[in-house]
Amino acid sequence: MINTKMEEIMASVYKADTEQVLNRGLKAMTKACDALTKQNEKLNKDIEGLKAKIARLQDKVLIQQEERE
Repeated sequence: MINTKMEEIMASVYKADTEQVLNRGLKAMTKACDALTKQNEKLNKDIEGLKAKIARLQDKVLIQQEERE
């Protein structure tokens, strides 16, 4: 039964016409692009948060240096 199912799947893949193959590829690439876009947005937000944290820490260091002088 498993071999038969696998053979059916393989036969359907090989019987696919060019348009079907391209359509599947386009859908897969669209999903990948959407995932990368979301990840990029999250990373950009993380970067902005880290920049703000760096600025706060730099201010803290300057204040501590001034207090020592």
